[in-house]
Amino acid sequence: MIFVVTISFLSLLLIQFSQASEFDDLFLLYEIKEAGESEGLKLHERLLKQAPEGIPQYEMWKSLFSEDLSDEEKASIALKLVDDIFPEGDPSQWDAVEGLWIPQLMPKPLAALDGIYVAMQSLLSMDEEGAPWLARDLFLRLYESRGARFYGIRIAPIEVLDILEKLKARAPLPPIGGWPNPQVIGRLPFARKIYGCISVDTALMYNMTFLDSHGRPRGGAGVFAWDRARGRIFYVRSGPSEDEIWPKF
Repeated sequence: MIFVVTISFLSLLLIQFSQASEFDDLFLLYEIKEAGESEGLKLHERLLKQAPEGIPQYEMWKSLFSEDLSDEEKASIALKLVDDIFPEGDPSQWDAVEGLWIPQLMPKPLAALDGIYVAMQSLLSMDEEGAPWLARDLFLRLYESRGARFYGIRIAPIEVLDILEKLKARAPLPPIGGWPNPQVIGRLPFARKIYGCISVDTALMYNMTFLDSHGRPRGGAGVFAWDRARGRIFYVRSGPSEDEIWPKF
């Protein structure tokens, strides 16, 4: 009986010690999070001030994929694009982003996703205390959008996997429900110029995503068809598709 009581007492002590240790670790992580988010706000403000003034949104988007810019310069321009293209600069309002850039004929909702992910990608490559927590904040706010969760997070380009792995390592506090595990289709960028025509049947055959006249992804049919796997966006029309619509890859 004494032996059983002793074992039970020791087991209880081990459980309490383990729980206390886990609590201490979680408390420390929240302290790190608060400090990181505070530094992230300062970094956000500084990077926005560094962004060049008077550049059209399309030119900002195009520069995000330039090899001539540093990570800090890309982060600065990407954050400026996010601030401009989202209502009130808030990624959670992705569902309200609409329209096409003219004359380039590029959907703004898809370019908005590029802005978020290039900002995160660049921030996570910077050696700044607040950078990963700013990237985490951008991601969590985007995740609040129902449409963005489906079209930009649960299904995502392959580069997003690397972004999420770096987030887990550098800003490890997971969101409620845990980190997502995206289905990978295609590569960045999301946005592409619209050209060429394709039939509804061909779009359905290749599991393309339809876009409405404002460039927003929609279920069912649409004015445009987004071929995520090959990185193309087509006009949708009745009748057969044009010849040689597929890009080389």
